[in-house]
Amino acid sequence: MNKIISAVLFTSAIVLARAQTGNVGINTTTPEKELSVNGTMKTSGMFFKDPIEKLGKDENYTFIIKSPAPENKITAYNDSFVPNSPAPINLIQFKITCDASDKDWVNEFDTKINAKKFLVVISSFGFTQPVRTYSADWLTPVPQIYAYNTNGTWKLKADYQGFAPDSALPAGIWTLNLLVFDRSYAKEINSTQALGASTTGAAAAPLIK
Repeated sequence: MNKIISAVLFTSAIVLARAQTGNVGINTTTPEKELSVNGTMKTSGMFFKDPIEKLGKDENYTFIIKSPAPENKITAYNDSFVPNSPAPINLIQFKITCDASDKDWVNEFDTKINAKKFLVVISSFGFTQPVRTYSADWLTPVPQIYAYNTNGTWKLKADYQGFAPDSALPAGIWTLNLLVFDRSYAKEINSTQALGASTTGAAAAPLIK
């Protein structure tokens, strides 16, 4: 009997040792670390290794953000776990071909991006055709480009007002690069300032500090 018990204990020790030295996965058959969780996790406490270990070139990443107290909620972003899930900051590019009759005017383009959840900023743009005006005065073409929200989604507007590509040219294509921020981690602050008769001014108080 003693020999049987000893054999069982010895075998259990080997299995435990293997479990301790290997990687454990939850909802994944290929754990990358000692504990890899493919899904959501709830814990009463969390300890981050110091210094934080760098990922290998072929390893997946997870971006973690902790909200302030008293919520203390941790949100993790990993596109391999939840494909097409938004990150705190997203770069989205739209290429919009204009109407053939106007060639440069996008009056309203609905991005379908939820305005209550996300904040949209146009970071850069491009247009494929040169524009001209038939006015006798010398004028400089200034693009009118906006991102605005109506009816719950973000819309885009783009136009060289008073200008257009030559009639012999094909319709132009706007390239609009958007920075899309998760409103949970971004603030939108609007301020209106009138300089009056002066050319200088200052905010009444710092908007953020």
